[in-house]
Amino acid sequence: MKIVVIGGSGLIGSKLVTKLREHGHEAVAASPIPASTHSRARDWPKRLKGASVIVDVSNSPSWEDSL
Repeated sequence: MKIVVIGGSGLIGSKLVTKLREHGHEAVAASPIPASTHSRARDWPKRLKGASVIVDVSNSPSWEDSL
């Protein structure tokens, strides 16, 4: 199954991508991009094509204790 992980190069996303691949999935790490970055924006249709699931961990909360 193809799974696109937005935020897949971050702390949580990279671990998720690794686990998904270990379980035999085609995990694609994708990074959120600002609308002004047109050259990278052109890659999105290719990355999303054929995906069964899209997971967004790009803005996961921090569970660290507040000081």
